[in-house]
Amino acid sequence: MKKMYKSILAAVLSIVVFLGLGLSPAHAAGPDAGLYGTTDPTYTGVDHQALAILGLDSVGVRPNKAAVKWLADQQCLDGSFKSYRVSIRTACGPSDAVNGSGPNTNSTALAALALNATGNTAQAKRAVKWLTKATAVAPNGKTGIAYYPGSGALPDTNSSGLAYAAMTGVGVKSPVVKQIRAYLLSAITPCAQSGGAKYQVSESGVNNSASAQALFGLAALTPAEPANKLGSSPKCAKNKVKNLASYLSGQLTTGVLSSFPYDGDDFGNTAATVISFNTMKIGKKPVGKATAALKNNVKTWALKDGKTNAGALGWLLMVAQATDSNPKKFGGVNLISTLTKSMKK
Repeated sequence: MKKMYKSILAAVLSIVVFLGLGLSPAHAAGPDAGLYGTTDPTYTGVDHQALAILGLDSVGVRPNKAAVKWLADQQCLDGSFKSYRVSIRTACGPSDAVNGSGPNTNSTALAALALNATGNTAQAKRAVKWLTKATAVAPNGKTGIAYYPGSGALPDTNSSGLAYAAMTGVGVKSPVVKQIRAYLLSAITPCAQSGGAKYQVSESGVNNSASAQALFGLAALTPAEPANKLGSSPKCAKNKVKNLASYLSGQLTTGVLSSFPYDGDDFGNTAATVISFNTMKIGKKPVGKATAALKNNVKTWALKDGKTNAGALGWLLMVAQATDSNPKKFGGVNLISTLTKSMKK
């Protein structure tokens, strides 16, 4: 009887080991093993993970293999990405512009950039290929990218900017790339209207978020490149990209972009602007102010309420690289260890 019991126990143990379940919860991998950060990933999981990977790659730190695998596993069968898939065994379904669900272009663009940076080029190209099919036509006849592509969707400057960054970053060859650039340029207002960009071309006023993400798509290199010697900010004249930079320079008088036309500080797009200015080799004064402001607000933004915001840390790591700041002493915080230690196991 004892012999039979031992045989049964041995068989059960071998099945448990084969399935990788283990006997101790301490050694069991969680459903989000590899995910950086401690904030709720429901609406930002993929975006934050991609930014974290881009940030680490920018400062020469190889992201953990589990972190890259988590991001790669989030990809849908058609190449797109949702903000977060609770179960990768469940099909993504189509993008739904009416109800705001399914795969979206922002998550897909950021994931494509991160996967491309880590050598997962096949998956990055599949993501970008999906983006080239996720187009929408604006009222001015230009072809752009909508956040949720689909019937009735209108393109917006934010989504078009990120998609353009992914397309050029991954190196896709498609007529759509030129079309998206044309859309972005059409969203930039004349100097008499500030030179900023509209969120959608049919709107009358400019938008700081749209302006920053349009410039990021049109000018920035991702991952961020080392700090360049910066000149002064350009004046608004005839070049639309420089006009956009001129507008953003004027908006950085306090060091942080406001979420205009809404209230509040926009640290993410401030970081994006710093990275763009460095690539363009302009904006010495606004970059200095913005970098100081970001350093002063690391804990306010990236570590708010005691939670580690992986996306914010990713942006700050890119800023550290673009401004020759020490990522281990950025605003009194070691951005690298804070991020890497936050990875779920």
